[in-house]
This record gives sequence, structure tokens and C-alpha cells, in this order.
Amino acid sequence: MKNTIKLPALGLLALLAFAGCKKETKEIGDPSSKLQGINDVWVLEKVEQTDPGDAEFVIDVTTAFTEGGAPEMTINSADFTYSFNVTDPIFIGTSGSWAFDDNTFPTRIDATYNGNTAPLKLLRTVRTVDQQLSFQLMRYCDGGTASTIYHFTFKRK
Repeated sequence: MKNTIKLPALGLLALLAFAGCKKETKEIGDPSSKLQGINDVWVLEKVEQTDPGDAEFVIDVTTAFTEGGAPEMTINSADFTYSFNVTDPIFIGTSGSWAFDDNTFPTRIDATYNGNTAPLKLLRTVRTVDQQLSFQLMRYCDGGTASTIYHFTFKRK
């Protein structure tokens, strides 16, 4: 009889001991602002070109875009504008306006220049702590067929 009483008491003590070991979940705070994250001067670091029909075929074409020096892009989140220090270095004009598809969780930047809009697919999140901005630009033939995919990578100045 004594053994029967001891086993449930020991089981209850073990259960209480494990329940006391539960890790506390800590709040990490609000997500960082992507608008503040993209607001900066960015220097073109790398450009890769891909054939839409063959994703395995990737060419580093950085030197074609940085021959006279790496272009710098200034992105302003206060008035949603961007500008380059050289004339139209990456097919989205010399300056224009921009917008995220979603300011909290963006997946795309819409760059508007000279009456045109270019959707730039974000390849990574841009927060204030991130040192790179990467996006994809798809180029099309006159008939609307995708011809080239460019992956642009910029670093904070």
C-alpha cells in the first residue's frame, strides 16, 4: 500500500518539476520598417543576367553596368522618389517615383519613370540592418515575350 501511494506522489512531483522548466517566450517587438530600411544611397555591386527559358544559364554582367564606375541610387522614403548619379544605368530611368506592393511585407517595388512602370521583384527583405538591396527586373521584347532577367544587387554606401 505504501508503494502505491509513493508512485503517484513521485509522478506528480516530476510533472511539476518539468512544468517549471517551460521556456518563457519573449516578445521581439514590432517588425522593422521596410520604408526606413530602403531609405538610403545604394551602390550597384553585382548584376547577373538570366535567360527566361533556361534559369540555369546565368552570366555575370556587372562590368557592363559599372564600366565608368558603379552607379549610385538614392531612394527617398519620405517622398517615394529615386534617382541615379548617372543617366539611366539599369533600365528604370535616371529618376522617378516608387512604391512597395505592401509597405509592411513588400515583395515588389514598382518604379515609375517617364510614364512607364517597371515591377522590381524583391529578392530579399530590406530592413535598416540589411546591407544589401536585391531585386529582379524582367525585360520584354516588343511582342511581350520575356527576353532577359536581370538580378541587381546594391550595397549601402
